[in-house]
Amino acid sequence: MGMSNISYDVLTALQSKLEALAAYDIYMDDCEETGDESIRQVFERMRADDDRHVDLLRQTLEKMVREGNFR
Repeated sequence: MGMSNISYDVLTALQSKLEALAAYDIYMDDCEETGDESIRQVFERMRADDDRHVDLLRQTLEKMVREGNFR
């Protein structure tokens, strides 16, 4: 038996956000190398938003598992 669509969706979204966080770190390093503070701030804001999204998705996943809805 496979995974339910909603369980897959939550896991996939979490994976995508975690990959984005890693990418933002690289992008911000590139900005530091070029001295472009304004673009670095854009990536910092995007990273902060995705940090919140990761927390929300983790909480959702934990709730799904706790309530037996992760299948």
